[in-house]
Amino acid sequence: MDRSALNKATSADDIPTPGYIFTEIAKATYGAPDASNQLADYLLKKLERDNPHVKLKVLRIIKHVCEQGKPDFRRAVQKKADAIKAC
Repeated sequence: MDRSALNKATSADDIPTPGYIFTEIAKATYGAPDASNQLADYLLKKLERDNPHVKLKVLRIIKHVCEQGKPDFRRAVQKKADAIKAC
């Protein structure tokens, strides 16, 4: 998983995340067997931040990866849905 792409996609500025990064992140879930769980943990940890720009970007990434990524990612996020509901 490319941490630099994730950091760029979830930056605290108000510049929108480029669309190609969403696709790269979704494709990364098909890489290593535990990539989906690592990505879900990383995004849910970022979701705990207080910055509304970060929260919006993370929620958009989660939505896109649930639709385009590996089904394991969706299951990992569903297990921790309380963090998303609290947002």
